[in-house]
Amino acid sequence: MLPNLSQTIFRLSQPIKLIKIVETIVNHRPVETETTTDIRAVIQPADKEKINKDGLDYSLEYIQVHSLDGIQINDIIEYKGKRYRAYENSNYSDYGYYENIMEEIK
Repeated sequence: MLPNLSQTIFRLSQPIKLIKIVETIVNHRPVETETTTDIRAVIQPADKEKINKDGLDYSLEYIQVHSLDGIQINDIIEYKGKRYRAYENSNYSDYGYYENIMEEIK
């Protein structure tokens, strides 16, 4: 049996905002709308070995996010007044959580 780490993630987590961009067509033009959801996650600096160094922008900050909610590629979180975009996902749902590497948006 696999260990379920969801209680550990929940106990160590803090509230953050998850922002999804939804594109709709209004009057034959694309319009982007943000939808915001409050989730809980554990935030830490990104592990340098997990970052794809080919596309790395050294002027940006990278974080690693462990959450109970699945964050998709290009979803945005707001943490300490900064926004970060998810660019790498790892699905550990068998263990009760998801992991994302996120890049700061300037």
